[in-house]
Amino acid sequence: MVSNAHEVEIPEPWWPRLSPTSAALIVVDMQNDFVSPKGKMAALGFDLSDVAGIVAPLRQLLLAARNAGLLIIHTQMLNDRAQNSLAWYAFWGEPVVAIPGSWGADYIPDLTPRPGELVIAKYSYGAFFGTNLDTILRRANIQTVIVTGTGPEICAGDTLRQAFALGYHVVAVADCLASFSKAGREMNQRLKQTALYTIENHYGLVTTSNALIHLWQKHQVSH
Repeated sequence: MVSNAHEVEIPEPWWPRLSPTSAALIVVDMQNDFVSPKGKMAALGFDLSDVAGIVAPLRQLLLAARNAGLLIIHTQMLNDRAQNSLAWYAFWGEPVVAIPGSWGADYIPDLTPRPGELVIAKYSYGAFFGTNLDTILRRANIQTVIVTGTGPEICAGDTLRQAFALGYHVVAVADCLASFSKAGREMNQRLKQTALYTIENHYGLVTTSNALIHLWQKHQVSH
């Protein structure tokens, strides 16, 4: 399991899969309602402190990905009675979180998409189901998805699993993923560690932002 961001090395077979022409960075649901202590999830009793803790490393990873020329995609969770499934509505009830057009649905200022970066609106946890994300990635000849953001056991986790099922190599960035729960930070950490263990042993690579940045910097020097 990844423990120290400065000691992780990416296995050599993964290097070509993570090149700027082969990989895409997906930033999952870094929206005010899921990150800010003033957001709706915090108001509902969820502990978001770990999510706030990934903002700085994710900002650095996003900058490095932009400089390296990776395809960057931001997902945006939306709750809309007319577009969420009946099962979703039955479970969550009347939408109050990430309402289209609301402050809560907007991205936090540190991770706002730049012009030209794609935004995928989604109405469930994973980013592939019910969206055109797969089409976008295949048109760009992407083989690998690097997933960051909220919920390695929920939204980011579903995105990783759906990507793997569709034939993509999947990468989870440990220090750029965070869980939240109503049970506090200890539970948040347990949820994250279990999710990363599952990914590492059944789906793909678990690495760190520093390891990816170092690899892309080497790629830029060699080219």
